[in-house]
Amino acid sequence: MEMGVLNRAQLRLGLVHHHETHVPLGRALVREGVCSEADVLRGLAVQLGVEAVDLERQVLDPAMAALIPARIARQYRAVPLRIEHVALEQGEREVLHIALPAPVSLEAVDAVRAVTGKPRVEAHVASDTALTHALARLYGIDEPAEPSTPAAPSPGGPLLLYGWPPVTAVLISRQLARHGYQARVATPLDVLHTRPEDVVLAPIQAMEGLLAGEVRIEGALIVHGTSDDEGFERARQLGARGFLANPRDEELLLRAVRRLRGRGPGSSLAGDSDSSHHSP
Repeated sequence: MEMGVLNRAQLRLGLVHHHETHVPLGRALVREGVCSEADVLRGLAVQLGVEAVDLERQVLDPAMAALIPARIARQYRAVPLRIEHVALEQGEREVLHIALPAPVSLEAVDAVRAVTGKPRVEAHVASDTALTHALARLYGIDEPAEPSTPAAPSPGGPLLLYGWPPVTAVLISRQLARHGYQARVATPLDVLHTRPEDVVLAPIQAMEGLLAGEVRIEGALIVHGTSDDEGFERARQLGARGFLANPRDEELLLRAVRRLRGRGPGSSLAGDSDSSHHSP
């Protein structure tokens, strides 16, 4: 953020992906398409106080692979780069430069120093993708492909239930199923990756916690909240297109869902709290 690469909304999206898939935050941000691996590497280099290296443009010497055994290279994802001869008053000292993933592991540096016998090992950070390619080129080490980002729900797919207590989610699902609508519990990433044809049902507090007023989702949003002016205003701020004061009221729930299924984006917020509240 200090480098001007991300804003708060994009960081929030990356954090959701990070916590849900348990991948490093930098990789999550790249998967979400909000920044590049080069951006992440640049930020990590500044944060860690080490130099970054672009292995995709680096000429790697196959002879260097003999310095670090394949098992050490695989374990620590360490790629040997070059040997530098540094002149000292007492003579000359060799410095072995290696590339490692961020954050730089002192254990990895010590292991490389031990197996190579070099008195000085200088670590540089490199991107995960570049390290994978370099290890394949030097050692023939193939890494398994990363799982892809979960796909967004298909058009006309199940209604997405987000942020409900388990019992309430089951009751809503059964109500909808009786009228031919499928529903499933959604994750934060499911909600953030909705498409215009999707419909999300959620308590207003859950959506405020996920979006924090900085993000808008593509799907149509129906929220549950208190049926007063404050509740309607909070719903509007979230971009909601439906409002429920009681999600267990089957008639009102179905009315809200039927209003949005098949309607294009841009409809105004509809009040479905009770007979005394009409569309604002």
